[in-house]
Amino acid sequence: MRIYRFRVLIDHESEAFRDIEIGSEQSFLEFHKAIKEAFGFIGQEMAAFYVSDENWDKGAEIPLADLGFAEEGHVPALMDQVLISDHIRSTSQRFVYAYDFLHMWMFMVELINAGDPEPGATYPRVVLSMKEAPDEHSKEDDLTAGIAEDDPYALGDEEHHYDSGDDDEHFGSDAAEGSDEYGHEGGDEFGDEFR
Repeated sequence: MRIYRFRVLIDHESEAFRDIEIGSEQSFLEFHKAIKEAFGFIGQEMAAFYVSDENWDKGAEIPLADLGFAEEGHVPALMDQVLISDHIRSTSQRFVYAYDFLHMWMFMVELINAGDPEPGATYPRVVLSMKEAPDEHSKEDDLTAGIAEDDPYALGDEEHHYDSGDDDEHFGSDAAEGSDEYGHEGGDEFGDEFR
């Protein structure tokens, strides 16, 4: 078994990255779990790897689960069915890893070294950790920014003043004269107990 060392960089202003070593005969599911753990992501969100090129273009998909979006007869193999070695085509092989399709955390994954396993080492493992990773839920604030800040239906503290005669203008002129405070004409009809 060969050991591949990948640099995994999160697409975020923090520029945090982790170097992760994983065996050639281990699955992309194990790689997925290792990346989540390395960046402190603990959710159970959907994810996918995409085989990439030097321009970080997305190629073949390796999804965590079948969401039923694939064309008939072209269902991609899932992470637990695909070995890392199945998609190593060059000494600088690249993948794009997408986690949480609502918040779209994107990671650039690049092969930076290959070698033999160390005796007694357990893989996958993080061998280098640089900069603090963002909180997994930090993008939730970005999605709700601007929503409900200005409620168009809120009355606020402003006062509403109506000039006398406004009611006549908006509700008809026969509402004002000869009516009680509730707009009923001839207020004695039901007696005081109903007031």
